[in-house]
Amino acid sequence: MTRMTTPARSTTTAPAALLQTQLDLARDHDDRDTPMYQRIADSIADSIAAGHLSAGDRLPTHRALATHLHVAVPTVSRAYREAEQRGLITSTTGRGTFVGGLPALRQPQADTATIPTHVDLSVNAPARGDHEHHLRAALRRAADDPSLPNLLGYEADIGQTADRQAAAAWLAHSRLQLDPNQIVICHGGQHAILLALSTLLKPGDLLLTEELTYPGLKTAAQMLGLRLRGVAMDEDGIDPAALDEACASTTTPQIRPAALYLMPTAHNPTAITLPEQRRREIARIARHHDLHLIEDDVFGLLAPAEQRPTPLAALAPERTLHLTSLSKTLAPGLRWGAVAAPAHLTDRLGALVRASVFNPAPVAIDIARRWLTDGTAGQMLDWQRQEMRRRFAAAHQRLGTCAAVRAVRTAGLHAWLRLHDPWTPTEVIATAAKLDIQIGPTSFFHVDATNAPSELARGVRLCLGNARDLPTLANALDALATALNRGPTFSTGVRV
Repeated sequence: MTRMTTPARSTTTAPAALLQTQLDLARDHDDRDTPMYQRIADSIADSIAAGHLSAGDRLPTHRALATHLHVAVPTVSRAYREAEQRGLITSTTGRGTFVGGLPALRQPQADTATIPTHVDLSVNAPARGDHEHHLRAALRRAADDPSLPNLLGYEADIGQTADRQAAAAWLAHSRLQLDPNQIVICHGGQHAILLALSTLLKPGDLLLTEELTYPGLKTAAQMLGLRLRGVAMDEDGIDPAALDEACASTTTPQIRPAALYLMPTAHNPTAITLPEQRRREIARIARHHDLHLIEDDVFGLLAPAEQRPTPLAALAPERTLHLTSLSKTLAPGLRWGAVAAPAHLTDRLGALVRASVFNPAPVAIDIARRWLTDGTAGQMLDWQRQEMRRRFAAAHQRLGTCAAVRAVRTAGLHAWLRLHDPWTPTEVIATAAKLDIQIGPTSFFHVDATNAPSELARGVRLCLGNARDLPTLANALDALATALNRGPTFSTGVRV
């Protein structure tokens, strides 16, 4: 595709010069088959690459640019939205639209010396302790077991009885009393999501979820051809009034929501745990509107027993599919997951297991069962809780008083940093990248990219469990806090 030519950058002040730049770019472009909104977004990308637009440069307002280009305001809005989704620009209500990034933090080289290697805080994985020791012990026991040859054959599609009994005992720690016949063993938490969605919805159905949600849910919904709509959240999680409105506003069966997916404990990414009373309201609304619930509880057991509210599966068992896995509590490599469902759905779940993976991997399931039944899983979980408490304390100590951070919330394996204005998630992520600290884009969690995110979404997620050890994490957080405390300094030299 032919892109707009890039004129030399004007030396006059922004935004007037930048507005003129956009005019020149649009008028010089001769590829009339490309939609105007995409041509404007491409122009921004080319200008940044050529150095004609720099981090912190303010772009014209939607209306001003539309007037000078003789196009509709929605065209410019769509162009800016396209550019923001590409990570090129950031927008803040009441402040304007700016080229993203922080290329001129002006910090001495010594700030990065405390981080010897790359630190990845974008993957929500558990901390690693004596896991390899436990794995070797389990493999030795499996090797000496006379039933070892059975692991080379096909297993039952929903798991052997002993596997489901072990899962039921594990779920009892989550305040769920289940018949093992209600449980289906599957290939990890992502597979559990795919099974739940395929069981309850068909292509074209509407699935509700929190306005910020797990990216794997978005991927699965897209693959299955589902429509996804976000429901407003507040500091206590999903808003029951907004959920009720979302259900009541569409009375036609063809467009009425079919299910609600939510992560009520240690929500990913915001680390919110839905209070008990709000869970009861969600259950009541679901019954009133005949809405199925998909409760993703992969982080639930990481919370101390006294801090675990009643699961939705206990409040509305007839309409809730409860999902869990060992990926966040023990180790993601096991690929062990479970779906607890009303008894009338287990046959369909079993058919979907056969259609997708035929049966869970016998070797991994054997190791998981051994850990669940011999106490190893409990020991590993206790260690994980203690380690995460230490890592949470490090995050609160180093970032809780940081000038850029409004609040730090921790739960599960991650921390959610609410940001003060004028900091945006893109700017914090760019700052961290300068220190070789990787943070996942907040936009990954947005359900509806066409709507402006709420104030709750002004934040970033730090996956604290994935750092190699506590000293490595502490050093990274120290360096990040130091950089953030300087404030966003753009290449123009203007501190905002």
